[in-house]
Amino acid sequence: MKLLLVITYYYPHWTGLTQYAKALAESLDKKMFSVSVLAYKHELDLREEEEISDVRVIRIPAWFRLSRTMVSPLWFAVLWRQMAGCDKVVAFTPQAEVAAVAVMAWVWRKPFWLIHNGDLVLPKGVGNRILEKIFYMTTSLAISLSRGVIVNTKDYATHSALLKKFPKKWIELRPPFPPLEPKSKIEKQINSKLKGFKHRIGFSGRWVEEKGFDILLKAVPLVTCKIPNTGFVFAGETNITYENFYKSQENIIKRLEPNLVMLGKLEHEDMGAFYKACDVLVVSSRSDFFPFVQAEAMLAGVPVVVTDIPGARQPVIQTGMGVVVAKESPTALAEGILEVLRNKKRFTVQKEKVKKYFDYPSTIQKYESLLI
Repeated sequence: MKLLLVITYYYPHWTGLTQYAKALAESLDKKMFSVSVLAYKHELDLREEEEISDVRVIRIPAWFRLSRTMVSPLWFAVLWRQMAGCDKVVAFTPQAEVAAVAVMAWVWRKPFWLIHNGDLVLPKGVGNRILEKIFYMTTSLAISLSRGVIVNTKDYATHSALLKKFPKKWIELRPPFPPLEPKSKIEKQINSKLKGFKHRIGFSGRWVEEKGFDILLKAVPLVTCKIPNTGFVFAGETNITYENFYKSQENIIKRLEPNLVMLGKLEHEDMGAFYKACDVLVVSSRSDFFPFVQAEAMLAGVPVVVTDIPGARQPVIQTGMGVVVAKESPTALAEGILEVLRNKKRFTVQKEKVKKYFDYPSTIQKYESLLI
């Protein structure tokens, strides 16, 4: 069965969304599925077509970038050809072209599903509000034409301005989380940078306003004044082309340097070493559907402090491996971090619950049963 996955960015672009798509594409049984991925060519040196781990990847050269997406008229012609040759279609959202994907699937009579990775949340500004309105309209059309929309938690769907209008379309499935590499070439390098700290607090992701890292930075001195020998370590991308939020935080980052280590963007195979080096992982997001770093940290035995937001709070609520704190509150974040540091054993005894909650083989079987 020929399955077409449509997404704006694919590997080596690395966010939770692309990680989700790559994990699904590579994990489906190749005896049952022949998987192709259609995405934008987001870097000039990437091939326009190649095979990665038995997955055919087709990349369309972009003419220009618009906010978080890319634009090219070629997209629609290539999509039309790929739609003709596939059996079923899955589109990942947010995606600017999602309505076109849905309409073409309807014209070709191809079974079509959406995998929703969060509502579009952009920084302040009239232009961004317009883009959000367009997203809601086009994605609503796509959902109405689909066989269903895969949501990671009903908690997020219930609170989503978009999804709550389509409860009969919900299909609750968690993302697949393949086992992480147990060893990393940079493990010694990470430990060397952190060797002066008795306690290590990790945080990771794209440095955008939505992730709430500015709130976490304000919590750092509240933690270190109680437990001085504590280091905060960041793994992720700070140079975000569509949102220059990191620049606004540079002064406070410099002031916190004695207790703040910036590792930069790590390859996914090195994230296991990052989690291994952490005592706690913090998810300080203002909005987040289902952070991949949270799930991977918990599977690596690291408890999580997460803000009380729909979707992201569920893994901790369901497993007990961490604490949920008020969102947009540095004080609440600091208190949650201190609670876990002081009672770490209490939060790390739930490993079997975590393995069951994120069970990789059964998750893939559910996707295969749905899509076959």
